[in-house]
Amino acid sequence: MVSLLVTAIIIGSVSAATYSYMYIDGSIIIGTQKLIWIAGADAPAGTTTAGDTATAAFNVEPDIRQTFTEALFLKNQHSADHNLTITVTTALSGSDFDLANAIIYENTTTPGTWTLVDTLSLTTASDQYSTYTLNTPLVAGGYYRITIDLQANAGATGTKNFDLQVVYE
Repeated sequence: MVSLLVTAIIIGSVSAATYSYMYIDGSIIIGTQKLIWIAGADAPAGTTTAGDTATAAFNVEPDIRQTFTEALFLKNQHSADHNLTITVTTALSGSDFDLANAIIYENTTTPGTWTLVDTLSLTTASDQYSTYTLNTPLVAGGYYRITIDLQANAGATGTKNFDLQVVYE
């Protein structure tokens, strides 16, 4: 029993002698969100903007064109310009819609002029607008206005879903 105890102590001291230790003393700085969603003047009732997600349910009638001119705004509230890509990640079915677009306007001054930058087809998965290829980042304090332009066809019914994804640096 004593020899087992001595052997365990020797093995333990040899093993402990071969380890070296290093540390990271880190901290996390939680700042403010760089880009934020803002519900527009004609955003549908119940539209929410929480964190990185805007949720809106656009209620339209079949065979009638409806335009939500100020549906949502994307604001760069950071002190630096940001390149970004806006992509249709879940598309609407073209068989349900005669027209389904997200029209993107930019305003870099307050008050200022809204300039059309792109139109995304909500019936085309992977349709995208990218400031990387144009070398025109969303400037600090600048806005994008997202206008939603829809016309469900006469036979469309039910709830149809689409998703837009914004990736920025």
